[in-house]
Amino acid sequence: MKPADGSITPTKRDLLRRYWRVADARPWHFVLPVGLILFAGVFEAASFSLLVPLTDAVSENSFDFLDDSPAFGWLTGLAPDFVGSGSSRDAYLVVLTVALIILGRVAKLLLEYLRKLFVVSRNEQYRVAVTEETFSRVISFGRQYFDEQSLGRVDTEISWSSSVVGLLVSAEELLRYGVGLIVKAGVMIAISLPLSIAFIVTLPFVNLFLHVINRAVTRISREGVEVERRMRGRVLDLLGSVPLVKAYSQERSASEAYAEVLNEARGVAVRRDRIVSLRYPVEEVFVLLVMLLVQAVVIYMSGDFRPGDLAAFGAFLLLLQQALPDYKYLTVFSLKVAEEIPRLEALTGLYSNEGKFIVPSGPNTFQGLRDAIKVEQLTFGYHSDVPVLREISTTFKAGKLTAVVGHSGAGKTTLVDLIARFYDVEPGTISFDGVDVRSFSLDSLHRSMAIVSQDVWLLNRTVRDNLIFGLDRPVSDEELFESLHDVLLADFVRAMAFGLDTEIGDRGVRLSGGQRQRLALARALLRDPKILILDEATSALDSVVELKVAKAIQQRSSERTLIVIAHRLSTIREADQIVILDDGRLVESGKWEELLEAGGPFARLHAAQFRLESGSESV
Repeated sequence: MKPADGSITPTKRDLLRRYWRVADARPWHFVLPVGLILFAGVFEAASFSLLVPLTDAVSENSFDFLDDSPAFGWLTGLAPDFVGSGSSRDAYLVVLTVALIILGRVAKLLLEYLRKLFVVSRNEQYRVAVTEETFSRVISFGRQYFDEQSLGRVDTEISWSSSVVGLLVSAEELLRYGVGLIVKAGVMIAISLPLSIAFIVTLPFVNLFLHVINRAVTRISREGVEVERRMRGRVLDLLGSVPLVKAYSQERSASEAYAEVLNEARGVAVRRDRIVSLRYPVEEVFVLLVMLLVQAVVIYMSGDFRPGDLAAFGAFLLLLQQALPDYKYLTVFSLKVAEEIPRLEALTGLYSNEGKFIVPSGPNTFQGLRDAIKVEQLTFGYHSDVPVLREISTTFKAGKLTAVVGHSGAGKTTLVDLIARFYDVEPGTISFDGVDVRSFSLDSLHRSMAIVSQDVWLLNRTVRDNLIFGLDRPVSDEELFESLHDVLLADFVRAMAFGLDTEIGDRGVRLSGGQRQRLALARALLRDPKILILDEATSALDSVVELKVAKAIQQRSSERTLIVIAHRLSTIREADQIVILDDGRLVESGKWEELLEAGGPFARLHAAQFRLESGSESV
């Protein structure tokens, strides 16, 4: 695996190694449960093997044969002298044999319980570790990756990381049921060699049938992987658009859209279960018919039916009934492996850098802006054949207010997102104090920077949690209310049911659009950033409130580098520089009065907005 260059997708083995390393897997984590499985198998073997002398005793109507038995002669040594001989000894040995069988089963079940306790704790430790590793990997992808992927797909693939634990569980269960099957097979051979041979001979035919089923299940499971992605994507898409659904009264169509994917998933599940359900009845009926046929042939060929034959056949069928579930579970967990492998294959794609748009973090620590941010011949497109910005060259002076204006789609947000390093740029196109922005670590750069956009992102937590998000220092309530006061939100928060500790709902749904924007602004100011970027951050505010908030921000940002994408031109009248973009190109820059006097694009934009505002005021 070579994740650094992103050119090679890791194999399933590479991914497993990575996950085991992350989970801090130790050899004894696997040896201990395997050892408990083997010891449990020993007790199970001892328990079932006692069916052999018990069956022979029924056939002989006596335990006298034990005196000459090399395998079970030790049983007679457990009979005390006061028991005597004859029928009293036989009765005692029956009770003793049955008691030993029960004790063997109890010991086996106790070891299984201890193994289960350890395995559950270990598996949950692994599950947390690998899921956290997968989430950390995904969250490191560039913004463009999330722009192009549905959240449902991303969420589903993160949840598939537990497939590696599923594979481990399946492997251990295959071993457990395999040991159990071997134990029972050994006792079955001791009871009746002909029946055992017949059972073994039938297995290849059963396996051939099961192999066909496994291939069909694997094929359907791969189809199910894609359906599961679409289903999760549809759920998150609809739940994330509830206001839109409600606004257009599309609850019925939303339910139908989800039902469409649910029905597709149902079809996959039904086809899978239809195939899997064939396995058990065909397997059991086929094996039982073969056993009956063989036993009938043995009795016919011997020409003599003895009650002991019936006892042996009954004991054999008892073991067979115990062995068939083991065999079934072997096939169940082999199918489980077949189902988990496609998910593991899908996960390997997450560990290739190709298509992840990862923004590299540089080695140097950003100490703050002293001179200027320079943009030189910057050309950028989210897709290589569609440029969004074309040969942009401009300067953002340190400690000054620079406004970026232009029509919708001009590339304003893209420009500030590139300065904030949300997307990667070509070397040398953006520099801070003459140093290539790519040479700074993302962490140090973002610690000195805050950005507030018109699309406000708030957490489904309290007002306090949203304000202190990303801060690495303690903050007093007084400081929190001070930042809220600057954006005219302090009185509103004080009046809330629980003040700063009031939950605001998913993405701040319990707040108005303007309140959400002001809360995001307060969060940015609380960071005390050296560089503050406002991307139409007051677009949801009315004109009076917007002017007050803008004035408060400018006062608190007097020594900061402030970059503003303006919704209303009136808020940037005091800007030190105004940059005008049009169709991805820088067409004009200068101060307010200079640009108006020039009569160029800014003057036309100002005139158009002035006419629009005048018209709206006269209505």
